[in-house]
Amino acid sequence: MGLVLPIINIITWILAVCGAIIGVFAVADAATRRPDAFAAADKQTKGTWTGITAACAVVLGLAFFGSAFQPQGLIWLAGLTGSLVYLLDVRPRLREVQRGGRW
Repeated sequence: MGLVLPIINIITWILAVCGAIIGVFAVADAATRRPDAFAAADKQTKGTWTGITAACAVVLGLAFFGSAFQPQGLIWLAGLTGSLVYLLDVRPRLREVQRGGRW
């Protein structure tokens, strides 16, 4: 049992660091996109996605301070989900719209 707790702490720390990086990257990406690209991609507005990703980044960043937002917690998972929805659904569509059609 003495060896398991340090391993769990290391895994928790890695999850907290990765989650914070994902959150900050998502909010930075949403803030730098053109507002008209969101409308062209048939997604919510730039302000909506910037707000969602900023709130998620705050929740993911607070995991460092030992608050209620631990990486095993439901609120932390909700923050991660919001950031990943932006990065895996909205961002590729925005990049496609900003790049233009292939043909």
